[in-house]
Amino acid sequence: MNTFPALIVFDLYGTLVQFGIKHHPFRKILLWAREQGRSPKPDDARKLMTVDKDCGELLATLGIFPPANMLTQLHQEIQEELAGLTLFDDVLPTLDFLTSRGVPLAICSNLAKPYGAVIDQLLPQFNFTRHLSYEIGAIKPDIEMYESILTDTGLIPEQILFIGDTSLADCEGPTKFGFRAKHLVRGQSSGMNSIALLTEVLQLLALDS
Repeated sequence: MNTFPALIVFDLYGTLVQFGIKHHPFRKILLWAREQGRSPKPDDARKLMTVDKDCGELLATLGIFPPANMLTQLHQEIQEELAGLTLFDDVLPTLDFLTSRGVPLAICSNLAKPYGAVIDQLLPQFNFTRHLSYEIGAIKPDIEMYESILTDTGLIPEQILFIGDTSLADCEGPTKFGFRAKHLVRGQSSGMNSIALLTEVLQLLALDS
């Protein structure tokens, strides 16, 4: 039987927030390191998203030590990316309604530390519990990401609805863990396990209430 969710968890980038400009600054640093003779490691991307350090220290954990001018460019490009971020059009209507109904909200996201600033930058009015990969030391669909939500809230998986734009991380992974989940695929028709607009979450709540 359906029950009204005690918590709705949203992915961040691609779900709530969209890039206006992408410089791919970390990719450039990894390419530079390769040109200097460092072989790429299979877990490079994972480490970038699971270490709670600022850029210079973060790159040092990968054994990468770019010159000062490259670090300056890295910081500048990240700041330009952050300045260009915007919310999708369906985000505020959805979150405003959920907040008015008293529905608790959370964010669960894979990202490098500098990109976590967008939550306070674009969504300061909402009280999210935060489950960010660089703070937890894991990435979706690692079970530790979903366990952190239960640990922080005291809820059971069946009480939680997960929404995100990446099938494996935001739908398949949470579903295997016992959450309810919907894959957000903007621009396509909704399906049994997918929605085309974030505002469709409100229709799901109406059906459950």
